[in-house]
Amino acid sequence: MKSPHTRILLPPVLPRRLDVAGIYCQSGVPVERRQRSESWVLRGVESGGATKAVGQYTGFFGLGGDWTGWLQRLDRITPNGLRAVFEADSLLAVEMARVEETGQRLITSHEFGAGEGGKRPAVKASALYRGVDGRLPAELRQQGLTPLFFSRAGEVKPILERVVEAVSIVTAAVCCLSCRHCHALIHAKTQAAA
Repeated sequence: MKSPHTRILLPPVLPRRLDVAGIYCQSGVPVERRQRSESWVLRGVESGGATKAVGQYTGFFGLGGDWTGWLQRLDRITPNGLRAVFEADSLLAVEMARVEETGQRLITSHEFGAGEGGKRPAVKASALYRGVDGRLPAELRQQGLTPLFFSRAGEVKPILERVVEAVSIVTAAVCCLSCRHCHALIHAKTQAAA
């Protein structure tokens, strides 16, 4: 289980509402072993979706907030679920959850920790940004804006410049009704051509 500092803390009723709405979001970042090369890799699964009332989405990017290619795109019969698999030595996860126009945002970086003698290395995860109870009315969302979050003292909590585009992408994804496509990860050939 992830540390409470590197996961969105949902109110107890929200996971049930997401489940009833058919929204499945896999936000964990496990370490997986590559048998042939005898190496380790971090694995993320872009996933989530939305209904008009609720949404949750996790997208993965390079540590600089840049687009990256998927390893495998996943097609499903139902919407609002798994979209694509991403593997890397380090990654940035942007996760959002919302109820109507109010939401949470968590941005975390994930890298390998210490691992010796062929043993599974730990995941070193750091929360770069946590926002709670940010609001984004539908008319502003349609203009491509993202929710504003405030500190407990009422000051705007700015996001890092390098992740602005990643946050915009996941904001659109957490509002994408009956989502059936990738928002954050791109086809590896598209990435190679860039």
